[in-house]
Amino acid sequence: MRLEDARQHLAEAGYRITKEGRLPNDTGTRLRLGGGAIVNVFDNGNYSCQGKNCEVVEALLDLGSAAK
Repeated sequence: MRLEDARQHLAEAGYRITKEGRLPNDTGTRLRLGGGAIVNVFDNGNYSCQGKNCEVVEALLDLGSAAK
């Protein structure tokens, strides 16, 4: 999944990105969401989710990537 796709899926679902920045190891971008979830979108197309309510956010992104 590309970073732009992740941003779009999150925005369409009503999630607000409160902070965005590169990962410390420079392999991708970290998106911090208003609900406490953190989405790491890697440059190679992979992504991971952690923090509060991450299961819901990850399911949303899984559906979004399957639709492409």
